[in-house]
Amino acid sequence: MFVVTIVLPVFLVIALGAVLTRVRFLSAALIGELNRLTYFVGLPAYLFSSISGAALGGGRAMTVFGVMGGATLLALGVAYVVAKLRGVPPESFGSFLHAAIRGNLAYVGLPVISLALTARGAGAAWPVALLAMAPLTVIANALGVLLLLVGHGKPGPGAMRTLAWQLATNPLLLSSVAGAGVAAAGLALPGWLAQSLAVTGQMALPLALLCIGGTLVTMRIRGKRTQAFLAAVLKVGVAPLLGWPLARWIGLSPDETLIALLFLATPTAAASFTLAGKLGGDEALAASSVVLSTALSIVSLSVVLALG
Repeated sequence: MFVVTIVLPVFLVIALGAVLTRVRFLSAALIGELNRLTYFVGLPAYLFSSISGAALGGGRAMTVFGVMGGATLLALGVAYVVAKLRGVPPESFGSFLHAAIRGNLAYVGLPVISLALTARGAGAAWPVALLAMAPLTVIANALGVLLLLVGHGKPGPGAMRTLAWQLATNPLLLSSVAGAGVAAAGLALPGWLAQSLAVTGQMALPLALLCIGGTLVTMRIRGKRTQAFLAAVLKVGVAPLLGWPLARWIGLSPDETLIALLFLATPTAAASFTLAGKLGGDEALAASSVVLSTALSIVSLSVVLALG
C-alpha cells in the first residue's frame, strides 16, 4: 500500500493529462504553453520558495548529487558499449545515449519523492532532494547537447556558446542557487512575497504531470523499437542499479539513498525528443524511448520504493 499510494496518484494524473488531450479538452498548443509556464514560472517559484525557507542540511545535497552524477556517467559508459554492440547507426547514436541518461527529474522525480518522503515522515530531507536535482539537471542537459552535436561532427564555437548560455540561464538552477543563498544567509522574505511565491509554486507539480500526459499523446512508438526499448531499460533499470552500490559506498542515509535512486529511476525526459528535433537527432528513437521508459518507470519506481 505504501508503494501504491505514492506511484498510483502520480501516474493517474499523467493519465488524466493524456486523456484530456486525447479528447481535445486540452489542445496540444495549450499543453505546450502550460509546459513553458511550469518550467519558467511554476517550478522556479516552487524551488526557490521551498529551498529559501528550509534548513539546508550541510553538504549532504552535494553528496547525493555525487552519487547520482557518478551513476549517470557510469550509465553513459554502459550505454556506449551497448550502442556499439547493437550497431546503433551514427545518426541515432547521440539520441540513444541521451535517452539512456537524461531523466525526467523535475516533472516525475519531484512528485514521487515528495510523496515518498512525506509518507516516511522524512520531510527534513526534502531540501536535499531539491538541491541535488538542480546540478544533475544541468549536467544531463549539457551532456545531451554535446552527445547530439558530436554525433554530427565536432561542435563549433557557436554551438558551445549556445550551450554555455543555456546553462547560465537555466531557470531551475538559478532558482535553486538563489534559494540556497537566501537560506544560507539566514534572510527572511517579507510575508507577502514568501506567500506569493508559495502559491505560485503550488501549481508546478500537478501541471508538470498533466503536461507529461499531454505530451505523450503527441508521441508514437515508431521505428527502431528494439533500440528504444534498450535505451529505456538503461535509463530506468541500469542507472538505479549502478547508483545503489555508490550510495552504499559513500554512506548515504536510507532517506538520501531513496532520493538518489528515485531520481535515477525516472523515465527519459521529454526534452530529449525536443532536443533531437532541434539538433538533428533521431526523433523517432527519442520519442519511442520517452513513451517506453515512462511505462517501464512504473515498475522501476515501485521497486525502489518497495526496497527503500
